[in-house]
Amino acid sequence: MDYPAEISNDRAGRLLTIVWQDGVRQQWPHAQLRAHCKCTQCQSQRLLGAKPLRSQETSRVDNLRVIGNYGLQLVFGDRHERGIYPWPYLRALPADAQ
Repeated sequence: MDYPAEISNDRAGRLLTIVWQDGVRQQWPHAQLRAHCKCTQCQSQRLLGAKPLRSQETSRVDNLRVIGNYGLQLVFGDRHERGIYPWPYLRALPADAQ
């Protein structure tokens, strides 16, 4: 499995960037990450056809926590922090790869 070599969060630009060990660089807008939250509540809402919340607070990543070798926990501006984004999930999530 490929792990991140570098993780950066541009709060002002609302953009999360990961450079993987193989050199691939991916960037995701915060709003996209919130729309793809892995927590059971968000996944249930998506299955029911609910639209993701859209506001300045909900679409801003204020903090992030590396969860061991498993993945990344994102803390959004509205304090939503229930979802953990596993490394393979992030690697496969469409992004601006460079």
